Amino acid sequence: MSLFSRLFARKPAHDESAYGPFYAAVVSRLTRPGVSVGKTAKYPRVEVHSITESERLDKEGMLRSFSLTVESIGNASLPETVSMNEKNMELLTSELVLPEGWSCLGVIPGQLQDLTETSDTAKIIYRLLQSYTVYILREKTEQTND
Repeated sequence: MSLFSRLFARKPAHDESAYGPFYAAVVSRLTRPGVSVGKTAKYPRVEVHSITESERLDKEGMLRSFSLTVESIGNASLPETVSMNEKNMELLTSELVLPEGWSCLGVIPGQLQDLTETSDTAKIIYRLLQSYTVYILREKTEQTND
């Protein structure tokens, strides 16, 4: 096949974001009895936010990098919130299962920051913000090879 045919005869490549499968996998992994994950004002709770999907890291566009923050929020005590953060880290770094077509290559914990605040009702709210970098791979299929 000539160079011209290779450049113009092929359909345009379709890129697909990994955001949806990634977010669903993280929320699913962190969901457990006694801890709400997002969308609520209950305590204790976990919020997943500040997700950034970076540029593709390989020539074929299969390797992806994400950064995100997992926030552990409690109102009982700082040790309770620290324990919740440790459990979040254990869950994410032990096994993050993505939907079919994607696989997790690694979860790397980053910066940990604490924020203690007083709410309008004079309760103390304890927050631990743990950042992560996650590498995921789009598995090759007939559709992704076209």
